[in-house]
Amino acid sequence: MLAAGSAWRILEAEHSRLRQLLAAITSVLDGDAWTRPGAQLNQLRRLIQEFQSFENQTHRPKGVVLLDSMRGRLVEADQLLDVLEEEGRKCEQLLAQALELLGVIEQGGDAETDEVASLLRQHRELMVRQLDREDTVLRSYTAQLLTSEEWSAVASSISVMVEKVRGRRARTED
Repeated sequence: MLAAGSAWRILEAEHSRLRQLLAAITSVLDGDAWTRPGAQLNQLRRLIQEFQSFENQTHRPKGVVLLDSMRGRLVEADQLLDVLEEEGRKCEQLLAQALELLGVIEQGGDAETDEVASLLRQHRELMVRQLDREDTVLRSYTAQLLTSEEWSAVASSISVMVEKVRGRRARTED
């Protein structure tokens, strides 16, 4: 199915971008300059915010029609979707906590840098596992459960989201 292949190519490219952002965050964490106010702390915050923005405004909206099309068809698929949603909420919480602690560090406060590193490493672990499941198990379920017509609707909705993102980027670059 052409629509399924097109949709998954876009989603996989986005997964690749999310993995790149996770690697960049980890790279900053591997140094210790981020543990005090300055350029590295600002870079870490910017990377986290870029990850959040990409995940929430670009990637996640593309999956809405896909995931909604799968709901209620297979118990195992529904269980996977529930786990992915719960892990997604947990990832959001971890990043919010890390950003809060980075704010304390930036203000010269006494924040546990080990806790920040732990939160971000937990986030990375959960997110990588989630992306891997989406690329394998979720993809398998979609191939099994969705019809050609449903894939057309999914590909259409993804196309609309791609155009919205391009429009946002064009407005920001002007």
